[in-house]
Amino acid sequence: MQFIDREQELALVRDHLGRSGAGLFVLYGRRRIGKTALLEEALRSVPRAAYHVGTRSTIAEELSRLSATLATAWELPLLAAQPLASSRALLALLEGLDRPEVLVLDELPFLVESDPAFPGLLQASWDRRLSRSPLKLVCCGSSVGMMEATFLEPRAPLFGRRTGQLRLGPLPVAALHGAFGGGPAELIELAAVFGGVPGYLQRLDPGDDLAGHLRRRVLRPGEPLFEEIPFLLRNELREPRVYHAILATIAAGSRKFGELAAKVGLDRANLTRYLAVLVQLGLVEREVPVTEPHPEKSRKGLYRIADPFVATWFRFVHPNRDGLERGRVDEVYSSRVAPVFPTWLGLAVEPVLRELFRGPPLRALVPFDPAWAGRQWSPTGEFDIVLLDEGRRRAFVGEVKWGAGKVSRAAMDRLRSRAGAEETLRGLDLTFALVARNGFAGRRAARSDERLIDVSRLRW
Repeated sequence: MQFIDREQELALVRDHLGRSGAGLFVLYGRRRIGKTALLEEALRSVPRAAYHVGTRSTIAEELSRLSATLATAWELPLLAAQPLASSRALLALLEGLDRPEVLVLDELPFLVESDPAFPGLLQASWDRRLSRSPLKLVCCGSSVGMMEATFLEPRAPLFGRRTGQLRLGPLPVAALHGAFGGGPAELIELAAVFGGVPGYLQRLDPGDDLAGHLRRRVLRPGEPLFEEIPFLLRNELREPRVYHAILATIAAGSRKFGELAAKVGLDRANLTRYLAVLVQLGLVEREVPVTEPHPEKSRKGLYRIADPFVATWFRFVHPNRDGLERGRVDEVYSSRVAPVFPTWLGLAVEPVLRELFRGPPLRALVPFDPAWAGRQWSPTGEFDIVLLDEGRRRAFVGEVKWGAGKVSRAAMDRLRSRAGAEETLRGLDLTFALVARNGFAGRRAARSDERLIDVSRLRW
């Protein structure tokens, strides 16, 4: 998949590299998110950039490879014959630079594993000389927790030393059009199943449909995406089995804290700690009704898998793994995936659509600036999309209809009636919306406070 979107992120990195003086830029984000591709694109115009990727080797091997890289990139032939012997030697070399240079340490957490003293040594070197040198140092890593613990937490060794930072997130839905084409509905479904992680999307055949992606790239043993999530958990987390159990339990429908604790077998304190890590990584989200004035204190919280592909994997690969590993891919797909996939997909697209209402192409349909977006539920009703303004006086209430047929416009009357009976929405200035995958039937005209959104007619 070609390099797409990321204009703002690319401009940020290039701006940092183009500044005069020293720089310590921190780039981090989960595996497969596109950090390396972003750096490679940003470095195209930097002729002498040295790029080193950590490999979980010994510090001697790391420094040997880094020395060879520096010897070539910075024209230091002596390093090829006499590699750096220690981290202190590396930092002494960097302190002695007398002309602008760029060094990228990719997968920095692996280098730190090889030499745990490196962050402290770098801090001392930065304070002593590097902060006034011509060096641009870019530290990149996939271990979100370790990168934040090294650079961003108040007690971190390098806290306050960075001159720029970027946590790279998934690609937006609109960006997928450049790589996959297709209509708006197909792109929304692709985002709902695979998310915006470039490393997952590049495994797909742009000419295939959603069913083909699942059968040939996700459900088939031997394909990288078949093993991606266990691999992700093993590389990101110290106790992958516990995190795996939590995610599997959420995917199976246990979304309340008490249910999770009972089924996974953890006490409240430990479950809270594990969930906090999953939230930090962007894999899990604590969801509360959007009208809750103090969400952090609400007892109505439900946990959901926030990463689309993680949710897909735990719904369709994990419970069917025995049959899939015995080569029964077609049988599993036809009997256990295809019958439930349309209903599951109808729910999976809702978070994607909620995000689209906060930017192009749907933001223009909301008559106020949304400050909050989410679901709303109570004993008397449930609503797929609710946006609120800053003062919580105006609400945009939407319902998603993702079936194959056209939607009767009478559904709008039912939505208005349900919203009128919802205590949490009473007294608010309401705008109503129906979002239909395949358009509408009938001739009922929309009122000024109504939006009939035919997804097939959207333009990015």
